[in-house]
Amino acid sequence: MTAPLRAAPTRLPTASLQALYDTLPVALGVIGRDGCCLAANRAYAAIHGLAPADVIGRQVNDYLPGAHQQLRDDFAHFDAGVDRMEREVACHGRHFMLALQSVRDVDGRVQGITSVLVDITARKRMQEATDEARRHWHHQANHDHLTGLANRRRMDDAVAKEAGRCLRKGVPLSMLMIDVDFFKSYNDRFGHQLGDECLRAIGACLRARIQRHDDMVGRYGGEEFIAVLPGTRAAGAQQVAQHVLQDVRALSIWHPDSSHGCVTISIGVASLDDLPSSTRASCEALLSHADRALYEAKAAGRNTLRVRSPRQ
Repeated sequence: MTAPLRAAPTRLPTASLQALYDTLPVALGVIGRDGCCLAANRAYAAIHGLAPADVIGRQVNDYLPGAHQQLRDDFAHFDAGVDRMEREVACHGRHFMLALQSVRDVDGRVQGITSVLVDITARKRMQEATDEARRHWHHQANHDHLTGLANRRRMDDAVAKEAGRCLRKGVPLSMLMIDVDFFKSYNDRFGHQLGDECLRAIGACLRARIQRHDDMVGRYGGEEFIAVLPGTRAAGAQQVAQHVLQDVRALSIWHPDSSHGCVTISIGVASLDDLPSSTRASCEALLSHADRALYEAKAAGRNTLRVRSPRQ
């Protein structure tokens, strides 16, 4: 019996193979161990502003400076047994998802790397825009629009956080409660626009003076500000408050309805050197003592400070 004829495998000419590569909607390139590009389609070459003929046979480092080190690392991973890798890359101002596949000979030795790039620039930019919007709204939700300082919500969170942290670590915690003296009369006389400028100037003073890494200052509402000073005892908090008083007076904002002739502030200083046993009790005690100290400062004629501690 005559054996059936077996058809010889069909092989595409090199030109036809290149034409097939060029129809692929993704960028395709093959890189040899020596760093030369062995194959590339039109989409791959276009990423680098070239034609396939200008890429094939050239060192990758020629059209993508700095690529050699990354290629060495990739070959090292494939030699170690990895067969496929993916990562995001930026190239010539665009973003791509890069998929790498090892090309092995019959003995399993890595001879090259096939790289496929999918342009994800639009998706990346949309994600970046979304992230930026999220950061913006998070900032808006936690900061005062007028002064740029933390708002009351953020400060209440900070007080609770720092009270808990100081309680766990056994360190002191102090607070300054600050109120602008005779602000209503200033606002009534000069109008809301100058009133806002006055609050912004005081906010900037506070930000400039209270800037240790863990310290935090915010606008608590209206003409009232608050500062949280973790790790600071009463004496240190009092010293900070004294500097703040001087800084605000140095602004020399004219205030004819004030007995001091300029805009001043009153400060209540509270310090919990020996913290209560719970975070909630610490927060309540700190706010209560600061508020009472502020009331005492105003009763004493304003433009001054008073200090209270749990023992008072």
